Amino acid sequence: MREIREKGELTPVHFGFHTWNQFDKGRYLMGSRKCTLLLGGEPNHGKSQFTNELVMQLIEKHNFKVALFTTESGDVEKVFTHFCGLWQGKPYSLIRPDGSKNPYAMSDVEADEAEHFLLDKLYIFKQNRKDSSYQTLENIYKELEKAEQFYGIKFDSLVIDPIYDIDDFEPKASEVLRCLNRINLEAEENNRFDIVVNHVAETQKTYDPKTQKRKKLLALADEFYGGKNNNRKAMLQILVHRPEPNDDPEKGPIVKENQTNIHILKVKPEGIAKWGTYDIYFDWKSRRYYEDYIENETTKFAFASCTKFYDRSPVGTININQFRFTPEEAFGNETRPTQPIPQSINTGDDDDDFPF
Repeated sequence: MREIREKGELTPVHFGFHTWNQFDKGRYLMGSRKCTLLLGGEPNHGKSQFTNELVMQLIEKHNFKVALFTTESGDVEKVFTHFCGLWQGKPYSLIRPDGSKNPYAMSDVEADEAEHFLLDKLYIFKQNRKDSSYQTLENIYKELEKAEQFYGIKFDSLVIDPIYDIDDFEPKASEVLRCLNRINLEAEENNRFDIVVNHVAETQKTYDPKTQKRKKLLALADEFYGGKNNNRKAMLQILVHRPEPNDDPEKGPIVKENQTNIHILKVKPEGIAKWGTYDIYFDWKSRRYYEDYIENETTKFAFASCTKFYDRSPVGTININQFRFTPEEAFGNETRPTQPIPQSINTGDDDDDFPF
């Protein structure tokens, strides 16, 4: 009790985004030891990519040792090299999927550096699909303990992506309740900040007679796979959502094509996050997220402060509506009058092609 009185209820685990740490403005989103984060979203809305961003920030900012149980990202080598790429902000593989050489790939020195950096921080479960008992919650914690003893370490975070591939996690209220209770208890007893990824079950749809399109409504906290017990037993619960892009102010708020919204659905314990929506943006060149905010009356685009390539500018988008050419100018028959280049355009020569 006296320790709580003197040090507080939370053991904060801050992330590197500036807008997630604006306590004076009532905007903050963080983790805490002895707590869990349950995040979910629709398919193809970036749940795993966002989870990987959080994992990288935990490693970069706090030197966390993270155990990753994932059944969707391939074998151990593929997952590990993916995180090497996230740390350097460059592709790990020298070859593109089409078989051509990748000029954007990291150098041999950078590959060695990334491997060395992550070697004692990221630990990935090697899936054994022939053993039906491997993907049980009991076995996950058993393997976690064995790894700690073998490597002589203590894990700071366990990440399960996705929880619905765990054999115990059946869509029955009693099973969901039992699993989430166990996950919360294990995090508390082992002083970890654990992350669990779920997905959204069926949500209600609306129909727009003007566009003749159906649209899903934003998922509620009790619409995660497994029902209401997700919301009941979750501590910090968030929704990862990619809104439909919109560049017409008359149709609603401006939404960028690479925008992802993080919605806070539940806050427990009190003070771990502030209700609201936190928008971040995906940078295709580094496969990392960045944010924008106003600083000294100017808009700043920046990666999380803990990233190795923080000083690098995220890849801008080109708005074709900002270009106004006459036929003579378009075909090079006339010198174009001096005109400022739009700020959203990145003029680097290597930004016209995709690295991955």
